[in-house]
Amino acid sequence: MDNPDPQTTCIRPIYRLAEDTAGAVATHLDRHVAPHLTPDVSTYARGRQRAWLAIEAPLGPTQPWRPGLASERLWPWLTRVWQRFHPSSEPTVGLAIHGDTGIAWHRDAAYAQSDALIVNLGPATFEIDAERDSANGRPLDPVSLDLCPGDVLAFDCKHQHRVVDADPARWSVVLWRLKRFPPAPVEPVAIP
Repeated sequence: MDNPDPQTTCIRPIYRLAEDTAGAVATHLDRHVAPHLTPDVSTYARGRQRAWLAIEAPLGPTQPWRPGLASERLWPWLTRVWQRFHPSSEPTVGLAIHGDTGIAWHRDAAYAQSDALIVNLGPATFEIDAERDSANGRPLDPVSLDLCPGDVLAFDCKHQHRVVDADPARWSVVLWRLKRFPPAPVEPVAIP
């Protein structure tokens, strides 16, 4: 695994989960989240399979807020992982992603604050542009990280980033804090 340059402020050092923990989380996702996977609608990730956790945030101004999945086992654990990097806050939304379809260079949507976290549960390469203001799709200073199962990475999601070379069995969970909230409560779908 390549280590990011300590001068790069868009990513924080990787924390690695214990192998049995990473396996248990992947098994939980296989059993309880996989039946809820749907094709990603983002133009950056055509063909990717995903399921929203807690709430589905709109990718555009005309799209509605929708229910995500709520797991009384998974979400508290994800919150504890988040707090290793951001001790005074909690994530408010997550996206579980499965399979080998990556995502092209992009910045995360306006609903998200800049702090984001990836819980990676399979081999993949994560790339991020150390330069925040580069043109869309044209990173000026890309940093590449070969992620292993169990790697957890905090990053600034307003820097362009992408995932390539993902393993077909890979799961990842991306967590954010919302910048905007739905006008009315959206009840999540309960899963184990």
